[in-house]
Amino acid sequence: MKSIFLMLALVTSFTCYAAEESRSLKVVAIDWTHVETLLALGVIPLGIAQKQDYNAWVKEPKIPNGVLDLGLRTQPNLELLAELAPTQILISPMFSVLTPQLQKITKVTEIGLYKKGNVNWQAMESMTRELAMNIGVEKEAEHFILQKRNEILALKQQVPSDLPPVLMVQFMDANHLRVFGDNSLYKTAVNELGIESAWQGTTNQWGFSLVGINELVGMDAQIVVIEPLPIGTESALEHNELWQFMSKESNYPVLRMPAVWSFGALSSATRFADLFVRALSSHLVAKNSGE
Repeated sequence: MKSIFLMLALVTSFTCYAAEESRSLKVVAIDWTHVETLLALGVIPLGIAQKQDYNAWVKEPKIPNGVLDLGLRTQPNLELLAELAPTQILISPMFSVLTPQLQKITKVTEIGLYKKGNVNWQAMESMTRELAMNIGVEKEAEHFILQKRNEILALKQQVPSDLPPVLMVQFMDANHLRVFGDNSLYKTAVNELGIESAWQGTTNQWGFSLVGINELVGMDAQIVVIEPLPIGTESALEHNELWQFMSKESNYPVLRMPAVWSFGALSSATRFADLFVRALSSHLVAKNSGE
């Protein structure tokens, strides 16, 4: 009889603990950097902002069915948020103006990454740990961090040792582009692969400078174009003499890569590194086969 009561007590205790855990993980995230990190840690948020745009820009980790769309990141649906009754809302400094309104609903936790001008792999790991500590999934965070380190090490072994610095750009129109350098996710990713960034100019807190194509002429670098290209840009570039000169006179090919969320954390950084190595490998295979 005592053993039965003991078993019941243990089951009750575990049930209460599980229920408490479930309540503690009723999280909502406004910033996609937090969303991708939550999903990578196995935590499904009750809702996120601009779900469709996340699927278009961030892509991975994928959002499970049932996660609600909270509206715009700058103007989330406060009524829906209140109905969800989360125990915590995660925001970044970029959306801190929302804090007074969100605090009327529940606890608001601000966790930043692109704010101190020191975005690198270590900063991304620190952000992951800070987020995990706030929701009680520290063990999952350490496993995830180790997994990403191992993935990067495996990718690094596939990169040729004589690869030149890379010039990573994203077109705004046919004459202007973002060029990524210090404080960017893209630079963080290639640096972890043992590759240098060719852009040594100043960058903003998001890790890019907005420049004209003419400012990049003469740079001896591996050019990497990150999609998407604005409508009409591709055809316009075919007639852009500066771009054609850069593309044809470069000692290295122009690589094209699919969109990767440039303001993310470890998940996006590792995804960028993986896609970069794939693009590079495809070029090397084509080159060696004489195509």
